Amino acid sequence: MAQGKKLEAVVFDMDGVIIDSEPLWSEAERRLLARRKLTYTEQLKPLLMGLDSREAVRILKKHFDLGEPVEELVHERNQLVSELIQQRGQPIPHALELIQRVRDGGLKTVVASSSPYALVELVVDKLGIGPLLDLVLSGDEVSRGKPAPDIYDTAAKTLGVAPECCLVIEDAPNGVRAAKAAGMRCLAITTGASKTELAAADQVIEDFRGLDLLKLWEEIQKNA
Repeated sequence: MAQGKKLEAVVFDMDGVIIDSEPLWSEAERRLLARRKLTYTEQLKPLLMGLDSREAVRILKKHFDLGEPVEELVHERNQLVSELIQQRGQPIPHALELIQRVRDGGLKTVVASSSPYALVELVVDKLGIGPLLDLVLSGDEVSRGKPAPDIYDTAAKTLGVAPECCLVIEDAPNGVRAAKAAGMRCLAITTGASKTELAAADQVIEDFRGLDLLKLWEEIQKNA
């Protein structure tokens, strides 16, 4: 990939990047399984993180031999997490300030999430960030979910920005793979996975406090 490209767009994943919802997804899955007298285990979390709803449910369905159709389980899981986000959803520390700084810096600002559009819209409205975003994409709008690059490919094409001028911010290994497969640079934050699990990203950080994305972009370009 060519070096020296100017940063033009920052693409934020949603769950675990701008809203602290990864524990809420796990709680939704725990409740879904408890209704069937089944037990959720933490070993499932890395398998499900970053996947679109249907793929995550397919894994649950196969793992627990669930009899219901995928679409019914997807609807139930989404309803559970929607209620939890409404009740408990909080932004990731300093994420909203970072989005504001990106916007103030004249960069394109995108949210691209594997979650269904209704949940993405719920989070965008709850956090009040709609006016700061140039584009919002959900898992409903692409044929393949992460780790396929489709959602990031769509973001670049819709914005009219070259992939190598985009920085993706992710928290899940599947999301990092999707960003890299799209030819984009990727910054990972350890809200839901370890540095080792996120090692495929260009840079890994522990929090957003005081983050200077333009400086980080220059470091990424130098290390390419």
